[in-house]
Amino acid sequence: MKRLKWIHVLGALSATVGLASSLGAGPAWAGGDDDTQQSNVPPVLGNPPFSDNPTNASPGVGLRILPPTNTTLIADQLFDLRVETQVPGTSGRAPLLKSLTVNGTEIAQPFNDTIKKQGLGLESGSPTVPGLYGASARNFAFPQAGRYRVRAVVSVDGADYTIQNTYTVAPFALKQNINHVVFFLGDAMGLPIRSAARIAGKGVFEGRAKGQLNMDTMDTYGLVYTASFDSIITDSAPGMASYITGMKQPNNALNVSVDNTPENALDNPRIEPLWAYMKRKYGWATGVVSDAFVTDATPASEVAHSRARSARTAIAQQFIDYYIDNGPTGTAAQPVTGYASLKALTQPLDVIIGGGARDWLPVNDPTLLNFYQASSGQGRPDGINLFTVAAGQGYSVVKDKTELASAPNNKPILGIFAGDFRPGNALGADNIPGTLDRLVARGQATIGGKTASDPELGQSVPPPVGTGCGGTVQACFANVPSKTEMVAKAIEVLNAKNPNGWMLMVEQSQTDKLAHPLEYERVIYEALELDNALGYVLNGQATDGKTLALITADHAQPETIVGITVPSALDNLPGYLGDPSGTDPITPGGCFTNSISSDGTSGSLSLTIDGAGAETKPCALQDAIGTFNDGTFPTYVDANKDGFPDDPDPTVKLVLDNGGKPTYSQDYLTNFIPLNPSGITAAVPNPARDPNGILLTGNMSTADVSPISKDSGNIGVAPHSGEDVPLSASGPNAFLFGGTYENSDVFVRLARALSLEGATSRQAALKLPAGFPSVSAEQLFRGKQE
Repeated sequence: MKRLKWIHVLGALSATVGLASSLGAGPAWAGGDDDTQQSNVPPVLGNPPFSDNPTNASPGVGLRILPPTNTTLIADQLFDLRVETQVPGTSGRAPLLKSLTVNGTEIAQPFNDTIKKQGLGLESGSPTVPGLYGASARNFAFPQAGRYRVRAVVSVDGADYTIQNTYTVAPFALKQNINHVVFFLGDAMGLPIRSAARIAGKGVFEGRAKGQLNMDTMDTYGLVYTASFDSIITDSAPGMASYITGMKQPNNALNVSVDNTPENALDNPRIEPLWAYMKRKYGWATGVVSDAFVTDATPASEVAHSRARSARTAIAQQFIDYYIDNGPTGTAAQPVTGYASLKALTQPLDVIIGGGARDWLPVNDPTLLNFYQASSGQGRPDGINLFTVAAGQGYSVVKDKTELASAPNNKPILGIFAGDFRPGNALGADNIPGTLDRLVARGQATIGGKTASDPELGQSVPPPVGTGCGGTVQACFANVPSKTEMVAKAIEVLNAKNPNGWMLMVEQSQTDKLAHPLEYERVIYEALELDNALGYVLNGQATDGKTLALITADHAQPETIVGITVPSALDNLPGYLGDPSGTDPITPGGCFTNSISSDGTSGSLSLTIDGAGAETKPCALQDAIGTFNDGTFPTYVDANKDGFPDDPDPTVKLVLDNGGKPTYSQDYLTNFIPLNPSGITAAVPNPARDPNGILLTGNMSTADVSPISKDSGNIGVAPHSGEDVPLSASGPNAFLFGGTYENSDVFVRLARALSLEGATSRQAALKLPAGFPSVSAEQLFRGKQE
């Protein structure tokens, strides 16, 4: 699609403000949490200063131990024990590890022996900046439950620096009360979205809900604190990874800590997620289902390790445990040299279902172009065809709903489906089409009364590159499976692999990806699709009495319900452009004027701030929302009983708005195609979206202002937010998930649920050991010196 690259031209303060505009080509952009920026620049790079990054580190050189202090682990969970400084010495003498103790036992020598055995460089995370100390003992573990004090002393420039971390290790002994775990993750699905989904999906009569969502009926309800290691506003990578590791992680990181080698994203100190732990120790089958590109943050959290969630081609290799130094056309994204310890840690998934074909197929691969509609030049630069590799490893590789249904259950499965490749849309070809757009393609919904055959929806035309997925966009979208269809096949495969033990993560990514561009109506459909998939599990697999199901969000967005509107009245608002009778329809130019040329190379946007016919307000759409006493109950209809409203614009519809947003235009009607609301490089509304709408002024940053902003400049979408998110649970030991707790505490509650037999109080079940066990160097480094 075209990225909007507007340049402000400040005119005189008068009735109109002119904004010069130009448009440039660029890929679709699904939101600010899809960036490649680290939230905080490491202090070793000198900006921001060390004092701006408060962590458990010694003053002066920033000596620290990783994982971060207070991480809660389970017995025999693998992690990398790292000691490092963050500010280099200046004397020319190499820093020296003088002491490293665990509960008083000196382990500096076996630690150094382990580093020597692993080898310097990538295998041990050796820093390249002179004067820094850094070393990671890979795949370390505490063998028994208890508390552990790890204390390090490092000499820098002749001075000794000391730091101490404390870890709690919970006991783990798998019982047979739970054989299956299904973790539903509604990305950014905060409490207001649950409420909106219930109102739109079930209805309200005389103030009472006419029905409940499946998530409303679950046994236990809790609230989760969502901050990441380095921000009160998490992104999706640590948001999910913290749930299944027990470790707070920095934004944009997947199952790793920060380190002092920011130039390499794959050598950071790692930690084993629960999915890998259960496969390694107990042979459980594991899987992920998502509507995002499957290497995206949430599905990657179950398997991958990278400081940069954007390392998608390397992450794809990690999914299937495929490490190789060179591909047909270049160095492999995930080499084996330097990553022997990572390969030893990785546990391949048995079910991989989602989108994002360009991470799996070579540049200009015919299937990538003809079926997935990739642009020329997209694909893996290393030339590796992971579809072929996966098939050689025994996976069924499927591309659409038909192939998914017919795939055998006795083989692992890789399903990569077509994305929303319509030009200009806000999702892009990496993410599968949104729920509403797929329902339209299947003839199960309309948008503003229009069907897939109407040209405005962009589904009646041939695909832009080839017809491998179907003769029309509609045909391609209709053959993308629903979330319930994906989950059904995933469970069939997992049960065939190991009926006595499996874990599945199911993500609805587009509750987030469509909330970023303020596509509120579509977000509601996303939440309903996830709830329908949850219902499939609760009413099916979970009836065995041995399935634990959870549903939560990794974070929220600052969106909420503000009232209702009546779509049929929007074209006849009294006083619009000086027409007291309300007979003139709302047309482009009513609230601001767009004179950008058709080729996007020139023109301007003019905002009418005051003038004839608008003496008291800039736009009559300001009167479109009914709130307080005028909050009439919405009138969504589900005549075909598929669990979704038949049209997102009924006679009376919900209105959502956002506490954090860019400057954009809104007409309160569902967009025919999801569109970005604002410019990527300037705070100006997208002229292709709602040109007849009311201008809503944004409150997101438009420039990188030091030291406050650490991003790439203008925020052209809605952000994440930092409030607690609800978590609901049903099944054996679901009571453990009541209360309020950190996202990283969910990990221990999951582990305790799998380890607990017999009724007990939540407080007693979650009580962690307080003692500091004696431990020998031989126990800690068992097998590492052989």
